[in-house]
Amino acid sequence: MPLSAGSATLDITPASPCHLAGYANRDHPHEGVHDPLSLRALYVTNGSVELALVSADILWFREEIADPIHVMIREQLGIPPEHVMLCGTHTHSAPTTNGPNANSEYLHFLVSQTLVAITLSKSRAEAVSIQVARGASYVGVNRREQKPGGEIILGENPDGPIDREIVLTTMAGASGNHVADICSFATHGTVMGGENYQISGDWCGLAATAIETESGGAFVFMNGGAANVNPRGRTRPSDFQIAQDRADEFTKDIAAARQTLKPAEENTVLGGAFKTIELPRQFKDIEEGMGRALRVRIHGIRIGPLCIVGFPGEVFSETTMGVKEAFAPNLVAVNSYTTGGAAGYVPVKEAYDTGGYEVRVSPYSEDAEDILRTEFIKLVEKLGSWTPVLPASTSHQLHLAIWQDMRSAITVTNPSTTRSHSARSTSVPVRTRPSSSRPTSSG
Repeated sequence: MPLSAGSATLDITPASPCHLAGYANRDHPHEGVHDPLSLRALYVTNGSVELALVSADILWFREEIADPIHVMIREQLGIPPEHVMLCGTHTHSAPTTNGPNANSEYLHFLVSQTLVAITLSKSRAEAVSIQVARGASYVGVNRREQKPGGEIILGENPDGPIDREIVLTTMAGASGNHVADICSFATHGTVMGGENYQISGDWCGLAATAIETESGGAFVFMNGGAANVNPRGRTRPSDFQIAQDRADEFTKDIAAARQTLKPAEENTVLGGAFKTIELPRQFKDIEEGMGRALRVRIHGIRIGPLCIVGFPGEVFSETTMGVKEAFAPNLVAVNSYTTGGAAGYVPVKEAYDTGGYEVRVSPYSEDAEDILRTEFIKLVEKLGSWTPVLPASTSHQLHLAIWQDMRSAITVTNPSTTRSHSARSTSVPVRTRPSSSRPTSSG
């Protein structure tokens, strides 16, 4: 039998005062709502296996709420935790989900809404057909800007590696009704800065709402290798108009990607798996008695032709590009902010040569990214029953070769208007230099 799927989009805007997540300088609860927050759920079954994918307009599903959600879903719906993937869009203008400032009333509401959304999605399940596409968007820019003196700041680095690929999977019912989109794309939800106290889904939440209004189905957004990618042209003080501009731009990019949709080969395989890995710590942490390695759980699911793997922290674009290219032309999405959020940044080895924010706050040594990339590849291989095009041992050099090759193959006139690409057919992401203004401050 074909896959059956249903979706639901529910409001998760807080009704009581909440401290917002993402910036340490905020010192009081939110002051209003610019745009509502949503939680989107997709339920999929092949008749014997059930699976759920959730995306919410929050920073991430920290372990403090992810674990209770998994227990509740297993007890009430019978879906095992490894078959329930929880993704935060990583907006920095939503309630915090951990720590002393977390609003317990809101956390109970978020857990409840997640259960309701999956239950509602299951009740709406119908036979679906699947189409897939790859597109590109220019809403983001590599944020590791190097100053003349060599310092790396959170700015804009138009020459830096960046994963611009949109991985889009759509599901439609027998009557042609739009059930859901699954989308993976990498850019931080940080148009709005720490001085903002209004609730907002930022550019990604605004875009998802607009796309759903047009399609009629849930837009399940997952943030990819965004650790070193910020929205293009953001300012400090921040400006909601820029968030709306990036949202409008991304909405058009999704519409363009839809024009290239092709039916996926019939595939009803569903599955999920957790894998606990050990990533080596920075030497200073070892000296402080924290141990040589940090144990982290990565998560993967398989939905027919699509394999999704995710990390409960922040991964670089180079990591996601390398993993996806290892399995080209198979459809793979590699994400941050997945089923947890305590794991921190995993910079690529080259970043340790120059330092910067991501290296400074990371708990890991320069060897950790190699291990994470290899483990991602092994998890995709297990879930997809696919053999990597290149062995995991060579994947560390992939992003440099891909980046240099694609930069020479692509010309961009203006990221918001005409985009002229070479005729070369490729399954790797489009990566280019966007023209944009620079933010006036970091953060």
